[in-house]
Amino acid sequence: MKKHLKFGVRAVVFTLILITVTVMINYMITPKKYFEDSWSTTSTFRGFYKMKKNSIDVLFLGSSHGGAAFTPQVIYDNNGIRSYNLACEQQNLLVSYYWLKEALRYQTPKTVVVELYMLFDFSPKDPLNTSEAFTRMAIDAMNWSEVKWEAINDICKYDESQTINSYLFTNERFHTRWMNLSETDFEFITLENHYELKGYAPLAKRGGVYPDYEPYLEYDHEMMADTHPLMAEYLDRIVSLCDEKGIELILTKTPTTGWDTSKHNTVAEYATDNGLDFIDFNESAYYEAAKFKWKKNMSDDWHCNIWGARKLSKYMGVLLADEYDIAGVKDEQWDSTEDYYQQTLGDCELQNISDLEKYLEMLNSPRYTVFLAGQSDISEYLDEEAVNAFAGHGFELDIPVGNGYYAIKNGDKIEQVTDSEEVRNIGSIRNSKVDYVIMSNGSESDGYSQIIIDNEDYSPHCDGVNIVVYCNDTWRVIDKATYVGTLYRQ
Repeated sequence: MKKHLKFGVRAVVFTLILITVTVMINYMITPKKYFEDSWSTTSTFRGFYKMKKNSIDVLFLGSSHGGAAFTPQVIYDNNGIRSYNLACEQQNLLVSYYWLKEALRYQTPKTVVVELYMLFDFSPKDPLNTSEAFTRMAIDAMNWSEVKWEAINDICKYDESQTINSYLFTNERFHTRWMNLSETDFEFITLENHYELKGYAPLAKRGGVYPDYEPYLEYDHEMMADTHPLMAEYLDRIVSLCDEKGIELILTKTPTTGWDTSKHNTVAEYATDNGLDFIDFNESAYYEAAKFKWKKNMSDDWHCNIWGARKLSKYMGVLLADEYDIAGVKDEQWDSTEDYYQQTLGDCELQNISDLEKYLEMLNSPRYTVFLAGQSDISEYLDEEAVNAFAGHGFELDIPVGNGYYAIKNGDKIEQVTDSEEVRNIGSIRNSKVDYVIMSNGSESDGYSQIIIDNEDYSPHCDGVNIVVYCNDTWRVIDKATYVGTLYRQ
């Protein structure tokens, strides 16, 4: 009898271990995006589950347009309103609906804001109006529950190329990723503790490239655009769910060239028919009220940068406080992340600085590891003032003509080498977790440089002093520049 009991116990233990290992392996090989990526989709959703229950008053949903536009930290700092941004890359309205439904298992928001770029045709060849990869990443990050099961069944019903089994056993879908696993795939437990921005995706570039963008003041109210049928169905479901739960719903669109007055009219009519507010920041009244400036506040022609997001978030915070009567409160979950947001703002400012002295001053931080590699004869591009500026921050660039030069600086620690024509080094940073190769050739005729970090060459490959800035806190390169008498970025 004892023999049989021992065998049974061993069998149960073995089965539990097997299940645990299988689940871990499945999750390990599933694609994920944390704060090391500009669009931290996984951090957005996994971080949501770490928020205290019933502590969020406002939820944002929608595509990357919304993910880059609404900053929970700014809304809290200015109005004390606790919000979370559940928008992500190419979030179609089916995903928005199911993530709203999932969110309501943990939170009781007073208001939901839905950004509507995906209401219209975006990717007509895809049954869900967005590619499978983005839909899957958002759903893979969801906890298992009846909501996730329902979402997967709907996804597979509308997109027959996807299977329920591939969601249950992600190794079936991603088995070929074994050869491409990176540090983030093994460190996901650590990375999922970083959700300080609460879903917001900060973008640093300045200036939409479209030269003639103007918010619309007057337009033909008879022009109407056709919605994507499936997206319209799920918008109806979002409206019904909010009605059922007594949640105020706001429809919105952020500034973009991917919008026009016919789309505006369609959404405005829908909002009127359903008794909803529609905040279209492409409309002159809202654009001006937010004090938005296209050239300064857009990262590209579709997404706000971090400064544009501050403006839209400040406007939205006032609206939520004044028109929706959401009272400000004190909450450590937002108080504790103010410094992190300011550091993120600093990272974005760094990428836009053209003044050499100010740039070098900002690099004097343990947050950064800085790589310098000369290409060709760098003395041609360095006057006395520039040499002194670099020297003031530990970089000795007063070197003989034609010499190669590299430097690696982390806080107060600096390693730099110069020698005739070519110098090279192989090493690691972040406690030996990240490898690098740095090389500089000072030849006047065929100089070249390399700054390879984790097997990717980040050197701008321009004649002059090539600079690469790696952020030790977010595990990624945040800036690439070349000094050629001025700071230049491609």
